[in-house]
Amino acid sequence: MNRPFFHAPRIPRDLMILPTDEYYRRRYRKRRGGSWLLLIVTAAAVMLAALGARAGEPEVNGQAGEPEGVSINDTGSGDLLFRGKESGRYIPAIHLGTQVAVNVRGLVAEVTIQQEFSNASRDWQEAVYVLPLPENVAVNGMEIVIGERRIVGKVREREEAQKVYREARAAGKRAALLEQQRPNLFTSRVANIAPGEKIAVEVRYLQTLRFDSGQFSLRIPSTLTPRYIPGNRLPQNREVALNAQGWALPTDQVPDADKITPVMMPMAELQASGSHTMTVDIALGMGLPLADIHSPYHEVNFRREADHRYRIALKEGSAAMDRDFALHWRPQASAMPSAALFAEQAVTQADIAEYVQLLLLPPVSAESALRKLPREVVYVVDTSGSMGGTSIRQAKESLLLALSRLSAEDRFNVIEFNSNYRNFFPRPVAATAENIHAAREWVESLRATGGTEMAPALREALSQQLNDETGELVRQVIFITDGAVGNERALFELIRQRLGEARLFTVGIGSAPNSFFMTKAAEFGRGSFIQIGDLNEVQNKMHTLFEKLENPLVTDLEVRWPAGMKVEAYPKRLPDLYRGEPVRLVARVDGNRLGQADSGKLMVSGRLAGKRFTREIALDALRVDREGHGIGSLWARAKIAVLRDEQQRGRIEGADGTPDLLREEILKLALAYQLASPFTSFVAVEEVPVRPATEALQSSPVPNAVAQGQLLQQQTYPQTAAGVYGQLLWAGLLLCLGGLLRWASRVAAMLGLLRAHVAKGVRRYLRKSLPDVRGRRSRLEARLILASAGKGE
Repeated sequence: MNRPFFHAPRIPRDLMILPTDEYYRRRYRKRRGGSWLLLIVTAAAVMLAALGARAGEPEVNGQAGEPEGVSINDTGSGDLLFRGKESGRYIPAIHLGTQVAVNVRGLVAEVTIQQEFSNASRDWQEAVYVLPLPENVAVNGMEIVIGERRIVGKVREREEAQKVYREARAAGKRAALLEQQRPNLFTSRVANIAPGEKIAVEVRYLQTLRFDSGQFSLRIPSTLTPRYIPGNRLPQNREVALNAQGWALPTDQVPDADKITPVMMPMAELQASGSHTMTVDIALGMGLPLADIHSPYHEVNFRREADHRYRIALKEGSAAMDRDFALHWRPQASAMPSAALFAEQAVTQADIAEYVQLLLLPPVSAESALRKLPREVVYVVDTSGSMGGTSIRQAKESLLLALSRLSAEDRFNVIEFNSNYRNFFPRPVAATAENIHAAREWVESLRATGGTEMAPALREALSQQLNDETGELVRQVIFITDGAVGNERALFELIRQRLGEARLFTVGIGSAPNSFFMTKAAEFGRGSFIQIGDLNEVQNKMHTLFEKLENPLVTDLEVRWPAGMKVEAYPKRLPDLYRGEPVRLVARVDGNRLGQADSGKLMVSGRLAGKRFTREIALDALRVDREGHGIGSLWARAKIAVLRDEQQRGRIEGADGTPDLLREEILKLALAYQLASPFTSFVAVEEVPVRPATEALQSSPVPNAVAQGQLLQQQTYPQTAAGVYGQLLWAGLLLCLGGLLRWASRVAAMLGLLRAHVAKGVRRYLRKSLPDVRGRRSRLEARLILASAGKGE
């Protein structure tokens, strides 16, 4: 059955309501408003983020919020910090000076550092003091002197010490807290300092003297290099103050980044206010006639006293605290013994025991010069921003000198690293004149910039030496850096896992390198380290390193104690030694066994240039110091370091239960010997409250001095975070982008309006120029419909 087909009714154009110009104006005006709103919101968010980073920048008249807003670990590595009323704003306190007193007895240096500060503000203050120390210290005392009062610190478990300090601070009592952040970085707090009061912070520690190539040395850090913090930023559940000159947020690779990053300030600005000066007084009493005493970085005076004792002080009386103080002395050749053994009896909370410290010089082989073996050397040079200034010049001079010492039988490669790393050759190549010349030109073009992403470069260097064609090829990696990193433990584990048959040597560059990293990296790498703090030292220090690299090792070292003597010695396994290095160890001997007629002999044996040697030391004539306390503390510190390495390795390898067991052992040892450690802190509290309840407690920082020869680093943040200048740069870029988007939206609106006008004009033209076929078609369709309807009837 046929059905009529109906089309949709058509509306005549004259009856249609089309968009007018007003419609388009209203439409695009609304879009422009949205773009303006988006631009304003984006700019506000970026500026707020930048101002949040700016909050930690020092300002002269700023103050900070209540002390409970910042924990003990919110500070970085500066000096004494005073916090004010307005959150994030700081006022530098007056730093009156530092006095260092050193007493050298035998192979141990007893050091007391006293730093005086004054509260120049009108508020009660909490002082935060961050102190760089040598990497091998045993901190065994801390006192705070405020006016006529002395607050003596005692060692407690870290969490307990923090609780005691917080309660005393809140109650208005004078209190002090000393914590270890790294083996060479300690932080102390002093609460409730009255307006106008002067304070003195005393820290006492013991350290072993360094001996190398017939020369003793002692180093006292006075500042440090800001550490680069790699990794991704962790979510924050607490307030952390940011600072444009080096504060950093915790990351997945450095969870305690906010505790170790320093606040820095140029030394010239500090000197203008008479701040950051240091005096040094050293009593040198080894009992040996000396052939030479000198300081490579400071001018010193010395005078001889009775019994081969010497007194050393700074020639000018004081010096700026912008570089480490170092002292070297060399005994006369005829007076230098081949072995030195010191013993003492000490009483601890645990028991009474005897302690021994040994220094023994291996024999020098006449065949050393005849057994120079071919080497495969990979030189790794740090070109990060922290190496800017004099440091990069020292590094380049050191590397150029090292390249000049290569022989035709050697192979070599050069790697530079900052935020990324670059190989000069894909793999080590023969040390031909052409290759060395090309490498020298490349080295001379290096510049310092970017971050300190050390792990990829270290991994690449340790994976390059894969050539096994040469039978006696000696594989070596020379790492030239300032060690300014915060993820030391991860790097040590990388070295341990990938070292293989290679040996890692570290060359510390700069006025204040991270000596903890340099020393420990060489220890894990079974190599040695040197420190170059001045361009004038490059020739001599690199020559010392070359002697180590090019001469055979002392291997298979073994120490045998008399039968029946119960001894615990560290290191447990003696390392291989290089030319000029002595055998060193500290030991605990149970019972009264030393200095007796039946004490027996200590025997040290090893292998040098393929030949076996043995040294014997009689223990019956050994004089035991019955009132000593230094060697026992150093022995405890050495054992804690070994246990800490085992604990960190257990955590990385996922050993169940091992870290907790080792923590308890470290804690017990530190409490027994009254030492600061990762799990113990010094805390002192004066029982009588001194701050009135109506007075608030404030704080603010005094920055650390930028090390001599270095450039002030404006950003020391990880790749995932930016400082205030980085934030402001991003703000500017985003504002420009927002402006471009707004301009693009206006252009799009204008084009849309133009398109509408053009379309309207085209339609008008077509209506006038062409017949309206649609009307004719509609009438034709109507006729056909009527015709078909008639047929249907």
